Amino acid sequence: MGGLIGQDKVEINPTNQTPSLIPVYGKGGIGKSTTSCNISIALARRGKKVLQIGCDPKHDSTFTLTGFLIPTIIDTLQVKDYHYEDVWPEDVIYKGYGGVDCVEAGGPPAGAGCGGYVVGETIKLLKELNAFYEYDIILFDVLGDVVCGGFATPLNYADYCIIITDNGFDALFATNRISASVREKSNTYPLRLAGLVGNRTSERDLIDKYVESCPMPVLEVLPLVEDIRISRVKGKTLFEMAEYQENLNYVCDFYLNIAN
Repeated sequence: MGGLIGQDKVEINPTNQTPSLIPVYGKGGIGKSTTSCNISIALARRGKKVLQIGCDPKHDSTFTLTGFLIPTIIDTLQVKDYHYEDVWPEDVIYKGYGGVDCVEAGGPPAGAGCGGYVVGETIKLLKELNAFYEYDIILFDVLGDVVCGGFATPLNYADYCIIITDNGFDALFATNRISASVREKSNTYPLRLAGLVGNRTSERDLIDKYVESCPMPVLEVLPLVEDIRISRVKGKTLFEMAEYQENLNYVCDFYLNIAN
């Protein structure tokens, strides 16, 4: 596929005027939501004002940040009869752990309509609420590894894309499809690939083999730690768990390295 965008150092929103939009993609079940939540906190701890937007009809992206399933944009708009002027920021933006603000875009019922449409509606609403420009970084946690027009919608707004993978063939196959989508979108939009994050893997030989063939940065490779998976079940981020499990502080450092 050839070399991809994103080889030089990434500068996240140096002017603090327009937020940097960063979608997170990867194979279904690879740990995008868990990783996204921890990256959001790490960025907040590096002094950034962060909004995480879940782009999944299941609306569970921000669960480990808020501790509950927050109401979605699409549900709120339906209740308000799609009168944007009747929606207030507190109706759709919820404060999560570590000072990270949270929004769930939601989506149509299974088999009815395109979830990608809701991403555009979410950005439109945030601008209507004058909330869009309050953030340094807006991170989109995007459903699965689908790169059809709908679920590639966040790439239309994005500055940088992060891909979550592991050391397995299936995840790297999905990574290659997503990378191709990023490359295609970059011909039209000012989009670049920030790099890969390896999640819960004790090996990285296949990751290294892949980036040797298709050069791109590897931001970090997270160790095979069961607490990363358990954190999702507990509804807590690794940073929150580390408050009473000091042995997890070194895992948090991996997310802080990604933020750096």
